[in-house]
Amino acid sequence: MLSQEQRRVGRISGRWRRVLFGVVAAAVVAAAAAMSAGVFAGGGDDSPVGAPAVDTVKVTRSTVTAATVVEGEIGYGQASAVTSKAAGTLTWLAAAGSTVRRGQPLLRADNNPIVLLYGRLPFYRVLADGVKGPDVAQLEANLIALKYTGFKADTSYSASTAAAVKRWQKELGLPVTGTVASTDVIVAPGPLRIATQTARLGAPAAGDIVTAGPITLIVTAKVPATEPDLTKKGAKATVTLPGGAPVEATVLGVVTPRSTGDTPADPPPDQGEPKVTVQLVLKATAEREPGPVTVRFVTAEHTNVLVVPIQALLAIGERGYGVELRDGATSRVVPVETGLFAGGKVEISGDGIAEGVTVGVAE
Repeated sequence: MLSQEQRRVGRISGRWRRVLFGVVAAAVVAAAAAMSAGVFAGGGDDSPVGAPAVDTVKVTRSTVTAATVVEGEIGYGQASAVTSKAAGTLTWLAAAGSTVRRGQPLLRADNNPIVLLYGRLPFYRVLADGVKGPDVAQLEANLIALKYTGFKADTSYSASTAAAVKRWQKELGLPVTGTVASTDVIVAPGPLRIATQTARLGAPAAGDIVTAGPITLIVTAKVPATEPDLTKKGAKATVTLPGGAPVEATVLGVVTPRSTGDTPADPPPDQGEPKVTVQLVLKATAEREPGPVTVRFVTAEHTNVLVVPIQALLAIGERGYGVELRDGATSRVVPVETGLFAGGKVEISGDGIAEGVTVGVAE
């Protein structure tokens, strides 16, 4: 499939071919005069020559960079439901827009705080003296992070662990039992930013209570589904922030769309090419605020190559290109191999193509 710039070249070169044919017709009438005036110059190519060029440019050596630019949004990403197993009545709930960190209450059940702990493994049993397992190690890691010590950090719930839990429970104002159940805490990978409250006070404390997500601002952008390299984790991009500053960014991965039924409907044909939503994390030192951004993915880059404006290309033969080399009053069309098209320029190579030579540029 031809790129937009290649199609543009086709339109330009088509117009120039008509000009060339007119020149040839005139030359048939006055061939001798034309040749004596140097309108045709010898030169290893049977293409029409002497085509009038509106302007000329020199072949330059440069770097050609192809990029895909899309619009994006900087925000907190997609929130998901947070589920509580707490027993009792919901008497308090963290406010929308607030941030809940390790050891802080996410809700209150019967006015007892249900706090957030960090981890990947949900609590699924009562942890007490003598219990062993990775859930014990996860609890002990949280206790240490909250400055409760005096026990050996391992996978065994010891009497020393229970003593640390009692000190923690006392400071929270909870019943001092020395045990921890799945109804007492909520586990998440890290701090949570509350997006919405989904439960009301007075309702049962068990169930989906809020939607929440990470506290780090990220960039969400839709990229063409036909360019899978842009969706790979670790792919590099440059994001232009609302203030205009460019910042490096890295793709975190693809956002899985929320299901609205058993089988997602195909997009209407008038919506253009299919898109994939990706999330990118910005460089840590960047100052950021929510708002629209521009995301630029470099898809190809050729350095130290010979380039001309795409308007210099002529369509010759079957899907071939050439340029008009000009030397004073004489000119000749030579075939070229094209490389990367980008930024209004095209990489070229071929016989007679060198840095500094003059080529014609179409209108």
